[in-house]
Amino acid sequence: MTAPRREVVEQGGPSTDLKAFRRCLGQFSTGVTVITTVCDREPFGVTANSFSSLSMDPPLVLWSIARSSRSLAAFTTAKHFAVNILAVGQVDLSQHFASSQPKKFASVDWYPGVFGSPILREILASLECELETTLQGGDHVIIVGRVKQYTRYSGNPLLYSQGRYAVAEDHPSLLLKPSPSASTTAEPAGDLRLMALLAYVEMYASDAFDKHRQRQGLNLSQSRILFALSTGSAQLSQIMDRSFLAREPAEDALESLSQRGCVMQQGDTFSLTESGRGLFANLGAEIERFESEQLAGIPKQDIDTTRKVLEKLYTRLKPA
Repeated sequence: MTAPRREVVEQGGPSTDLKAFRRCLGQFSTGVTVITTVCDREPFGVTANSFSSLSMDPPLVLWSIARSSRSLAAFTTAKHFAVNILAVGQVDLSQHFASSQPKKFASVDWYPGVFGSPILREILASLECELETTLQGGDHVIIVGRVKQYTRYSGNPLLYSQGRYAVAEDHPSLLLKPSPSASTTAEPAGDLRLMALLAYVEMYASDAFDKHRQRQGLNLSQSRILFALSTGSAQLSQIMDRSFLAREPAEDALESLSQRGCVMQQGDTFSLTESGRGLFANLGAEIERFESEQLAGIPKQDIDTTRKVLEKLYTRLKPA
């Protein structure tokens, strides 16, 4: 039996719609890094998810920086740079170094690495590199570094996927049964560990709700913008904080919603229009409908008990 085909959401050539092409590239999940260097005694730092391992022998890594970046000259002329791999709790750092504000290091805790490049605190790993070469890559410059020093810490990575931040968790199939020798194929729900069952429900629910979002002509970033503005008008930085979106997907979603007449801008402040509030109400109705469909036929007492269990787990597991 063949699996059902996915519905095509967007399709075309990159030159037709660059933002749609970027959303397609966003289907590939990456880690999040802050690349740092020092040039003329001034520290520089930018957020990048283009980082990648290139070679083990010699130990080479690469990343790319936009030609339009104000930090381009610093990274292409400095002899060294450091790759700071962010941990799951460092969304704020990623947002901070993705912004265009000056003096980014004034409010950040850091220390100089072996070659002077800033190393951020509480990160997951650092790679201190010597500039190997730079390559031309269209509207970006590809920077290749030779790793001279690495440091790895315990913890979990911050991920970036589909225009928003994410976390890495074991796939539910790795948590199927209490016995370590259990098969991981086609197990009935009653055989699953509780945590695996919760993980499966979250994964399937998120995937299943996407068609309800699309019914309102929304993608994930646009729906998050609606929720972010539903509590009141806000500037871009506030919207990014409320929605946990990076700058590009937030700007993309705001522009598309503005074109639909759902968002209005006054100065540097954005707010929902009457049409936008109506769209938000429709999205809320979709959420209510989806939840009602999935809980249909389950006794209220069971739902209440399940909610109490989940609330207790949430309280116990939520980081301090």
